[in-house]
Order: sequence, then C-alpha cells, then structure tokens
Amino acid sequence: MRYKALAVTAVAVGTVALGAAPASADENWGPVSTNSTWKCNTYEKHSVSDNVSYKPCVVHNSNGDAQTVLVVQNRASVAVAIGGWLHFEGAGSEYSVFCAASTLNPGYTRGCYGPSVHVGSAIAKGKVQLELNGVWNDYSQPVHN
Repeated sequence: MRYKALAVTAVAVGTVALGAAPASADENWGPVSTNSTWKCNTYEKHSVSDNVSYKPCVVHNSNGDAQTVLVVQNRASVAVAIGGWLHFEGAGSEYSVFCAASTLNPGYTRGCYGPSVHVGSAIAKGKVQLELNGVWNDYSQPVHN
C-alpha cells in the first residue's frame, strides 16, 4: 500500500516538475469581482433554466499573465448543481480543466478560475461549458482579450 501511494506521489510530482498543464484537474469556484482587467462575453441562459446564466471571461494582470474564468449567475429561487469545463489558449500555452461539482445558491454569482499563464501582450482566448443539474451546454462563442 505504501509503495502504491509513493508511486502516485512520484507521478504527481513529476508532472508538476515538467510543467504539464492539467487535462482534467478540478478547479474550484470563487467569488467574482470584475474590473477593467476582465474581458467577458455577455451572459447566455442555460437550456435547463432561464434563471441560470453563464459566460466566459479572460482576465489579465499587470505581470502579463492571463486566465480563463467560467462565470455563473443563479437568479433562480432554488439552489442548483453546477460543474464546468474551461479552455485557454494564448502565447503558445494551452490548457483545459474541469470545474468541481458544486452547489450554487440563489442570488449568487461564482467563477471557476483556470490557472494563470504568462502571455505578455499576446492575444488570449477562452472557451467554456456549464453543467447545470447534469446537463452540459457549450457557450456559443469564445472570448478574446
């Protein structure tokens, strides 16, 4: 049992050391506070509910880093089960990650944040999908900075 745990740890450390972007690691949800560093498309309604909307955003910081964010807004009167997927491309970097399954309470807006990648002044592009109560929807258009 210890050898198996050691092998799993060694593989994980090796992957991080080589700088490989995660293909399916779950990202966590957090609060959203947009400002001028956020470039977002407009909200689209999910096919399951007219009261749950989502959009892709690309966020830049002053160091030339960027990331994709899946933003979800719940205007329904009940909590909903969400999950998601986001994709980032920019300056030769690319990643896709899944957003952890979570509950989104009524009246809340949350974002699933992808990893930050250094892009300098290059164009960054983000695509997202939202899983709402077990049903997946693709957002219609990617966002570009």
